[in-house]
Amino acid sequence: MRDSHSGAEAHRASARALDKSPSVYLAMQAGLRRPEAPASWSAVSSGATVVMTPDGRPIRNPITGRKAHVTGIYTSRKAGRSLVHESMNEHAFFQHSEVDTSVADYFSQPCRFEFVVDGLKRTYTPDCARLLANGRIEIIELKSDGRALRDPDYVLKLRWVGAICEATNWTFRVVYGRPLRERSVTNRNVRLVQQYRFAKYGGRETAAVQEFLATRTVTTGAFGRLAELLGDARTARAQLCAMMVGRQIHIDLSVPLSSDSPVASLDRGCRSLEVDQ
Repeated sequence: MRDSHSGAEAHRASARALDKSPSVYLAMQAGLRRPEAPASWSAVSSGATVVMTPDGRPIRNPITGRKAHVTGIYTSRKAGRSLVHESMNEHAFFQHSEVDTSVADYFSQPCRFEFVVDGLKRTYTPDCARLLANGRIEIIELKSDGRALRDPDYVLKLRWVGAICEATNWTFRVVYGRPLRERSVTNRNVRLVQQYRFAKYGGRETAAVQEFLATRTVTTGAFGRLAELLGDARTARAQLCAMMVGRQIHIDLSVPLSSDSPVASLDRGCRSLEVDQ
């Protein structure tokens, strides 16, 4: 009995160590190690279980038992699939991910984390996961604002998820949806660009745009000049928006979208929309 009691006390003491160093504690307890290929959906250590869907479908049914979530569908060109969202915060985040050239792919509710805290099994399903152009994987929890983080038990669970992600060489972030829905220049531009995500363009348009951008160091006013170059202005503007979604070009969305908007080729570096917020 003494040994059992001492073991339980030691386990609780170790759990409290999360407040100071969750990633170190998790590595000691579960033997997590960094994978050789972090930019992979299957690069997960055996120390914690991450259950994934093989085809990109959400892992959680939006209607479970008697509990029904308010849901909608966002059809993504970039991801090549329809994404389920359960709030307007998620919907706004999907729109930003669709347009953000630093995001190569993204999924809604793509996996479930399973782990044990102080003898109790815990589960967590993230709202979104994103594969970034730099090869990093982001696990995203979306909240309207910071009020949900006042719950100590919820915060502890998120710390464990963050520790698992860190040990797996992923990134875990809590993103507030309210700033993504505010009346800002960037948000208005994001909504406008993603509306044209399915506009058709081909190799001719892509080559013409890339050739134009390759010969210029100053890209201010390029949006209007490219629209003239491609032909019909209205169709061309839609095509340029779709090219941003397709990660062919980067349009500066920090200023009102117009003929004067700067446009750059992606080979000059991807820039996250978050720096424009």
